[in-house]
Amino acid sequence: MVILMVIIITLAAILMGSGNAPFFSFAAMVPEIAAKVGVPAVAMLMPMQLASGIARSMSPITGAIVAVAGVAGVSPFDLVKRTAIPMVGALIVSTTVSLIVGL
Repeated sequence: MVILMVIIITLAAILMGSGNAPFFSFAAMVPEIAAKVGVPAVAMLMPMQLASGIARSMSPITGAIVAVAGVAGVSPFDLVKRTAIPMVGALIVSTTVSLIVGL
């Protein structure tokens, strides 16, 4: 269930270009889900919060990506292509470590 929530948050952050919007949208229902699954709520929230910040770096409509692409003179999509690979690695590592520490 934790991995499913991380995937949902990641996709929403990429589509919205914000890390806060998807996290605050889905975080309210986590305590109830965590209680039903038998997992501490913080064990679900920690990887979700990290995923929202990491996934924001993979969105071509994020303000920072647009600004950096403008200064560098490249397309935001080209910039996201370069940042997506390390960010997917960071997402996997942060989720794995969060699961090990949280559970």
